[in-house]
Amino acid sequence: MPILSELADIVKRQRSEMGLSQERLAELAGLSRSTINALEAGKLANLSLTRAERLVNVLGYGLGVTGVRRSKSDEQPGSALEVAARSGGISYGEPIPPETLRHSLMTGTVPPKHIAQLRAVLDEAPLSVLTAAAAELELQSGAPRRATWQKMRQLAVVIACTRDIWVTPQA
Repeated sequence: MPILSELADIVKRQRSEMGLSQERLAELAGLSRSTINALEAGKLANLSLTRAERLVNVLGYGLGVTGVRRSKSDEQPGSALEVAARSGGISYGEPIPPETLRHSLMTGTVPPKHIAQLRAVLDEAPLSVLTAAAAELELQSGAPRRATWQKMRQLAVVIACTRDIWVTPQA
């Protein structure tokens, strides 16, 4: 099945870039670790749309039917970093400047006056926007996506983000 093979490649790559174990991804998506393992190994014969959608949503993707594709300019106004920055300003009146967000995601540091906005970005921005921001940083600055996700995770811990993906489960 070509779609499961494509899904397996995306899940494995994105899970690795985000620094998630198969077990943690399974927990976040409400699936078993053996399901994730079988999918990534190409041994899964079937996956319901509901389960596939939960899985890809945790990884910052959507699941849908494709048809006529829109041009890139129609999909999203501005760069992914600009969209992410705006999402952090909704509750605070003024968003974190995109260059400050870029610097924070590249270095793992954030100016104190922008901690609240960065917390909002990491906790509230759609994961698809964070995924796109990681891809944008790789394209523009050469920062590997995995490194960007590691910086996001480190920042999330330091500034006390509460989104499930950032919280390490208690053993």
